[in-house]
Amino acid sequence: MDLSWSAIWPSIVAGILFAVGLLMLVSRNWRWLLGGLAVVYAGATALIALSWPWTLAATVLVGGWMAASVLGLSQWNVTTEDEPERPSAWVFRLLAGLLVLPLVLSLTPMMQTWFPVDRPRLGASLALMTLGMWQLGLRGQRPLWVIGALLTVMAGFDILYAALEQSLLLAGLLALVVVALALVGGYLVIQEQEASSEEALP
Repeated sequence: MDLSWSAIWPSIVAGILFAVGLLMLVSRNWRWLLGGLAVVYAGATALIALSWPWTLAATVLVGGWMAASVLGLSQWNVTTEDEPERPSAWVFRLLAGLLVLPLVLSLTPMMQTWFPVDRPRLGASLALMTLGMWQLGLRGQRPLWVIGALLTVMAGFDILYAALEQSLLLAGLLALVVVALALVGGYLVIQEQEASSEEALP
């Protein structure tokens, strides 16, 4: 059995991506969400670089970090506070996120019959897409979290697609989609803040 570093590190990166995705699901702080997105796209780029040249894989990193920056700038001056939630809410999100791990571990071998991709990359892709969908369903009340969830799903899709196909044109297109999602999210965050400010006026 090959236990060299080159064989082990993709599994380590996949584990880190799962942990960060779980943190993004549980946390209510937008800084953790955007910091998590930056880490997710860095890890996704590392896994994508197993199939693509670094110069091509870097488009994913640049697109993801630009998206996180745009969302951060739009959120920076927002004063709207989240409504307090019961401790049971984040406990439920934690348990829901942890359920993704056995689901991914059980589905990955079966999915390998459809997609000729190694387990670390396929597992990381499935984990990010599933956690992103969980986040979309459980945290979909605020635009920032909706866009964060969609960007997480996109990162998972990028990992899977890169393992199956190599296209400079589509890589650039996917990066543009990521940035476009962030721009839409930034606009919605600002609109949400303006609506909240108008409601607060006497």
